[in-house]
Amino acid sequence: MNKLFYIIILLSFAKQISAQHIAGKVFTADGKGNKEEVSGATVYWFGTSVSSTSDSIGMFSIPNPDTIPAQLIVTMVGFLTDTIRIEKFDRSDVFVVLKNSVNLNIVEVAEKQGTTLNKLFTPINTEVISGKELLKAACCNLSESFSTNASVDVAFTDAVSGAKKIQMLGLDGVYTQILSENMPMLRGLSASYGLNYIPGTWIENIMVTKGTGSVVNGYESISGQINLEFLKPQEQKKRFFINVYGNHKGRAEANVHAAKKINTKLSTMLFTHASSNTMKQDMNKDGFLDMPLTRQYSVFNRWDFHNQKNFEAQFGIKGLYETRQGGQTNFINSSERDSSNHYGIGINTKAMEYFSKTGFMFPSKPYKSIGIQTSGKWQQQDMYFGLKSYNGEQKNFYANVIFANIINNTNHKYKLGASYLLDDYSENFNDTAFARTESVPGVFAEYTYSHPDNFSLVAGIRADYHNIYGVFYTPRLHIRYNVTKKTTLRLSAGRGFRISNVFIENQSVFASSRKIVMNEKLNPEIAWNYGISVNQQFKLFGNEAFVNLDFFRTDFENQVIVDLDQSVNKVVFYNLDGRSYSHSLQMDMGFEPLENFAVKLAYKWYDVKSTYNKELLDKPFVPKHRVMLNMAYSTYMDIWKFDFTSNWLGQSRIPSTVLNPVQYQLPKHSKDYFLLNAQITKKFRKFEMYLGCENILNYTQKNPIIASENPFGSNFDASMIYAPVEGRIIYFGLRIEIK
Repeated sequence: MNKLFYIIILLSFAKQISAQHIAGKVFTADGKGNKEEVSGATVYWFGTSVSSTSDSIGMFSIPNPDTIPAQLIVTMVGFLTDTIRIEKFDRSDVFVVLKNSVNLNIVEVAEKQGTTLNKLFTPINTEVISGKELLKAACCNLSESFSTNASVDVAFTDAVSGAKKIQMLGLDGVYTQILSENMPMLRGLSASYGLNYIPGTWIENIMVTKGTGSVVNGYESISGQINLEFLKPQEQKKRFFINVYGNHKGRAEANVHAAKKINTKLSTMLFTHASSNTMKQDMNKDGFLDMPLTRQYSVFNRWDFHNQKNFEAQFGIKGLYETRQGGQTNFINSSERDSSNHYGIGINTKAMEYFSKTGFMFPSKPYKSIGIQTSGKWQQQDMYFGLKSYNGEQKNFYANVIFANIINNTNHKYKLGASYLLDDYSENFNDTAFARTESVPGVFAEYTYSHPDNFSLVAGIRADYHNIYGVFYTPRLHIRYNVTKKTTLRLSAGRGFRISNVFIENQSVFASSRKIVMNEKLNPEIAWNYGISVNQQFKLFGNEAFVNLDFFRTDFENQVIVDLDQSVNKVVFYNLDGRSYSHSLQMDMGFEPLENFAVKLAYKWYDVKSTYNKELLDKPFVPKHRVMLNMAYSTYMDIWKFDFTSNWLGQSRIPSTVLNPVQYQLPKHSKDYFLLNAQITKKFRKFEMYLGCENILNYTQKNPIIASENPFGSNFDASMIYAPVEGRIIYFGLRIEIK
């Protein structure tokens, strides 16, 4: 009832607010009468900073001008700028057809745009991380793409596998729904290492949503959504792209992209990736590799078709092969994995997947469409940690059908649809087999009320039937209110539901002598998330600046508790018996004290607690306080770029080790520490080079492995990680573009 009360209050608040706007659609014409929607066109009022951008089907909406008549400017690179005279407020029928620019002596004048963008006119709290922002760091894969972002945290899971995990709102990444162009992506067997499978150069932008997302994308989002938009062939000015990377510790990577426009309707793009880490490193002399030896190969081919009338389609296929070998420095290979001579780990992953998206439009009704999304995946993951072994196979199929339309006018939009999710798991841990098949059909409805100058609302609900756990409902609500033109207030509330995959999501405990204990059937994880955020824009040093402040609370109805405190010799999994919640407070700001010099500063406070064996305790390895500073400076035309990032991480709780012998006991709390990164980039005519350093202070966790001298003994534990285990890394790279 409390949850329902909160939602009623939010809906009541929404009904008291109204606003007006101008809405329409942007097209291009090919000279033969054929029209095509334009995505990414900029729409703004002449003489003001009030602007908007056309969406994926060319639709835009912008707040009313202060006075009438007013001039609405529509601009897009490669097309002639158009000016529309608006003489009436509240229009929703502005249709603009842009003409191709004359390809003679073209001089392009562009305004420099920030590398991250907070969407002020959308009800859902979303931050867009552009491809340019990803270039500020080494960014070899997705796990390294958030080093300059304050909303997403990245941490190691153990001291031997090299796996990384993300955290949002103080919660592990499994509570964040990771999407590939609005379709579920990293889940199931890819939860632990999937961040390492996506090269950063493949990504066009990343959209980070805090709190529960849209019901259209499924029921699994609890703490947030991360949607990856990959480079698209029809939008590429770069016909050929190469990125090579190497560091002084033996890691090497290469990414090659090639785009080809077959004809005016069909285009394709090929992505390839190869990486390896072949040099053994043991900086702290504990007899274990700091990072595993790895080899990874992946390929992705996508095709885009647009008939320039009423139909478009995208489809693609990916393949992945990766091997990891770590453990003691004198461990040779898997041939001695069943002996206790030397401790080794091995992780072998194979995966194949496909996706397809089709859209049907109605030219006479540009606001009406039907979309169909499908994807399928097969993944096999075999692992061993010393004498422990795990073999897993997942077969997945996903389908989603979405119908979008309006009610009377574009102020009232709705989406209706149905989805189907099939997961087939086959797992073996040591000598015990586990298998299950999850079949989940669902339906959803989402209503959007929008007067974009100061108010919008998205209310959605979905119902899904799980073949094992029955029917469950997922309501969600998002509200945006612009108090002034520079001040945006957002409220959100919603419910999320997910099934835990305890082995793969907690594989870090394999790197220890702990026994795995499950004394009861584990139920689905269910949580409510509530959020409030304020964005304020203002002038500072004569330039645009902003401050964001947000607070989110997550309450679990049920959670799978991973208890490391009961005993140093076991990890116990059980259903929540008590309270479990997360409080997340973040304040960040950005400003430019000098031309071409951008500064971002952020502070985060976490209060994350769960009930462990009848006692409410802080969640382990989650620092209560974090501070981030990012500074970026570029010279004229970006010939030189300098980037510096500093992260300070406060103390976090360490699970109890009082039952260990004295020499193997850890303190109750970790130490606070700094992580500093820097990069310099030099652009030439046809290519650019970059040189950088990660972990400049060379900070590592002291003695990260408990009882490393006896890895087959009862006290061995490599999972108590709160800081890096790898020291300073100096890297160099080269990017080549052929247009």
